Formats: sequence, structure tokens, C-alpha cells
Amino acid sequence: MQMPALPQVSTAARLDIDLPRRFLIFLAIVLAGYAIDGRGFAYLGVPPLFIGEISLLLGVVTFLSINGWWRVLTLPQAVAIYPLFICGLIATIPYISVYGFDTFRDAVTYGYSIFAFVIAAVLMSEPTRLVKLIQWYRKFWRVFLCAIPCIYFITHFLHDAIPKWPFADQHIIQLKEGDVLVHLAGIICFWIAGYEKDAKWPWVALMAGCVAIMGVIDRAGLITFLIVLGLCMVLRPKSIPPWRLGTMIVLSLFLLWASDLKIPVPGGKDREVSFQQVVDNIMSITGQSHKVGLEGTKEWRLEWWTDIVNYTIHGKYFWSGKGFGVNLADDDGYQVGDGTLRSPHNVHMTILARTGVPGILIWAALHLFYGSTLLLNYLRARMAGDERWTKFFMFVFAFWLAFLINGSFDVFIEGPMGGIWFWTIVGTGMASIWIYKNYPEALNELE
Repeated sequence: MQMPALPQVSTAARLDIDLPRRFLIFLAIVLAGYAIDGRGFAYLGVPPLFIGEISLLLGVVTFLSINGWWRVLTLPQAVAIYPLFICGLIATIPYISVYGFDTFRDAVTYGYSIFAFVIAAVLMSEPTRLVKLIQWYRKFWRVFLCAIPCIYFITHFLHDAIPKWPFADQHIIQLKEGDVLVHLAGIICFWIAGYEKDAKWPWVALMAGCVAIMGVIDRAGLITFLIVLGLCMVLRPKSIPPWRLGTMIVLSLFLLWASDLKIPVPGGKDREVSFQQVVDNIMSITGQSHKVGLEGTKEWRLEWWTDIVNYTIHGKYFWSGKGFGVNLADDDGYQVGDGTLRSPHNVHMTILARTGVPGILIWAALHLFYGSTLLLNYLRARMAGDERWTKFFMFVFAFWLAFLINGSFDVFIEGPMGGIWFWTIVGTGMASIWIYKNYPEALNELE
């Protein structure tokens, strides 16, 4: 059986520009910036054109420069995104005249899905670029694990000394613990998948330290990390790194209990590194905690989510939602802190509140279909004994799941720090399914 012809790389490539390759390098740098510096990096640019918008525009140009870009539009996983985009536009266009720029600001929740099409086209135009992604990620996780402790120290102990962007009340360095834990989940999955079969003890110790500090502060991120860790260990129980990490975590908990060590965590969240804090965090998730702050945050989320369900599923916003542009925190009466919160701490509730029941059904169907196709290809590769593709599909699936889990408890996918990463992973999965079917030898160069 003859394989389908591989799309020519691009018109730009024939002019020795190779725009797809250059964009891939650029996007990799941008993603690393978001992962390490978070919101601080997101403000790089000139208002209203920040690094996320610049990346999106360059991505669209790159997409259109690739001969055969239309192939991406016919992928089943791509077709599944169309209803979400159409539903999103219906909930966006009528509100542009009312809310102006805020409408576009909120619409990136689905708008960043364009990155999925762009990255899929770039990878499908030259399937061996999947190997490059793995090689780059091997470098990224080392940089990330070394950088995070430094960034944490700067943001928590030298906060007042950090300069701000001249056009916004925003520090140029900012760390969000939940986002860090999502990337730590991706790294441990990368290890377990088999790309780092024998992660050395110093790296494992560094990861354990990062998980401990970040997990004390952010419960949602900790839940994400533990679920992904558990899933990957079930899929590959003989992998060495997670057992080393588990041993180190158990030993650390024992030392915290035995020494009754209590180290206050700066940042105004009333948290400390201690055995009791770990117990309180777990109890606040599964039961009742004696810490008012922990319980208050959980109850605040649940009350807001209940209100959203009531005015959509059981109310007048059933079909349309409130649309993109309105500040949901203000409109629903749940604004906190500095007044910058716009969406509930749950991307699914954001979709429900803004697009109504049709939108959430489309959103759920999209990700159920996408996740199931990834799992199906993982099982096919595993049954065929194709270790290279088995590892790849496992990594992509678990990483995608990590973003969805954390997005269920935090405002994450609604912004560039999580949204661009999330849709890039979705696009990588879309392309990998097509490449596995048509060019399975693409990963042969992997060691």
C-alpha cells in the first residue's frame, strides 16, 4: 500500500528560509519562558501586542506558508475543534461592542486552539521534527529544575527588589506554584515513559524539593502531580525514577514528622513546610481541615461553581451563557484581592458560564474524543511492540491530562501561560496520530 505523499515543507523553505523550523524554535523558546517565568514573561512585548499575540500571528503566517496546510484541517481531531470555535465566536462577536478589548482577552480560552493547527502543520510537514521536540524537552527539563528554586527564592524573598514592566503593574519575574507543578508532572511522566530511564538521585532530589515547596502552597497543582504520577506508574510500574521519588518523599515526610520542623513559607498564604501542613492540605481536599483559609478557599470555589450551574443548566443562560467579555468574578459577585480575577477557578465552568450548556457539551465531547484517540493509538503501539511510539503517546496523553486537571481548579488554560502550552500539546497529539499512521519510521532516530 502506497503511503500518502508528505506535504512539501513550505514555499518559504524553497527560498532557504525554512519558516516552519524557525517558528518551531521560536515557539519552543516562548513555551520555556512561560514555564519558567509565568506571568512575568507573558508581559513581554508592547501593549496590546504581547509575546503570546506575536507568537499567534507568526504561527498563522507559518501555517499558511506550508504547502498542504489544508491536510491539517481534515484531521478528525481538528474537525472536533470546529464546533468549539464556532460556539465561541457566537458567544464573542455580539459582545465586542459592549466590552471591547476584554472580549478578545477572554476569547483566547478557545482562540489559542489555533496553536494546535499551527504546530500540527509544522510537524506533519516534516515528521522527524517529533524527534527534535523530544531532544529539546530533554534539555528543557534540566534547565527548568535548576531554574525553579532560583525563581522561587527571588519571588518570595526578594519580591520588593524585582523590577516591574514600565507599562503595567506587573513584576518581570513571577512564579505561580500550580503552573510549576503541572510542568513537574510532565517531567516525571517524561522520565517514566522511558526517555530518562535512569534519572540520577540528584535530579530526583531536586524534583522532590520542588514538589514539596510548591505542593505546600498550591493544592490543585499537587493533586495534578499526584494523579499523573499515579497514572504513569500504573502504565509503567517497572520504571525506576518514580520509585526513587516516592522513597524520597516518604523519607522526607518521616523526617518532618520526627523533627516537628516548621518552616514558614513567605507570600502571605499562611502556609509552612511541616508535616501538619501536609495533613491539612490532604484533609482540605478529602475531608475537613482545621485551617480556615484552606476550607474557605474550597467553599468559595464550590459556591461560585454552584451559582454558575444554577444560572446556566437551571437558569436563563442555558443556551447562550454570559458570553466572552463580561468579568464573571464581578458579575457573579465573587471578586477577590486586587480585583483582577475574571473567571472561576475551573476552565470547564468558564466554558459553561460563557457559552452555556451547548458550549460545555462541545468542550466535553472534544476532549473525550481527543483523549480516547490518543489512548487508542497508545494501545495500538503497545500491542504492536513499538516502544518508541508507546512512550511518545503515553507522554503526550499524560501531559495533556495534567493541564486539564489543573485547569479544573485554577485559572490556567484561560491565559497564555497555560493556554498556549495546552493547545500546543493538543496539536502535537493531532500530528503524532497522523504521523504514526502514515510515517511510523519518523521516531527511528530516537536513541
